[in-house]
Amino acid sequence: MKQHNLHFAVRVVCCILLLTLAYVLQSSLGVRISIFGVHIDILPLIVAAVGIVMGSGAGLACGLFAGLLYDVAGTGVEGLYPLYYMICGIACGQAGMHRFRNHALGGAMLCTAGMIAALAAIRYLFSFQFDSISVWLLIARTVLQIILALIFSPIVLRVIRAVSGHSKRAAIAVEQLTEGDSDGPS
Repeated sequence: MKQHNLHFAVRVVCCILLLTLAYVLQSSLGVRISIFGVHIDILPLIVAAVGIVMGSGAGLACGLFAGLLYDVAGTGVEGLYPLYYMICGIACGQAGMHRFRNHALGGAMLCTAGMIAALAAIRYLFSFQFDSISVWLLIARTVLQIILALIFSPIVLRVIRAVSGHSKRAAIAVEQLTEGDSDGPS
């Protein structure tokens, strides 16, 4: 049991390192993917994929770390991003366990779209008094961000599966094994 927990912790640390690498690449090195002036943010995709694939605990850890990265950069209300991404990581983990057990890609896509839409609404509410961005422009940018995230979501999910050690075949084998055990009393 301790061996399993150690492997899980190492995989979570690997996902956090991947999160850090993605953040450094997209922010400091200028490798921002931009289409029609809208930049894709990879961190919500990673948090959603980790939650879906590895569960609530890993989603919490990666979400909290993603939020801390945003807070260190000073990109918003202090403490908001760690709380937001931590809650999103937990929610994605719960969704992965209960709703999207057999459909991780659909779950990751839905969670990512929800995270981006909710974050856009939160950012708009906190900057409403200071910025004069129209609601329609916000909606258009958010929809484009969601479309870009949905395009990149399968790639991020594949990387997270490789890093976490969860391949599709392994998940199917575990599921078949548990279904075989729960056929009824022996």
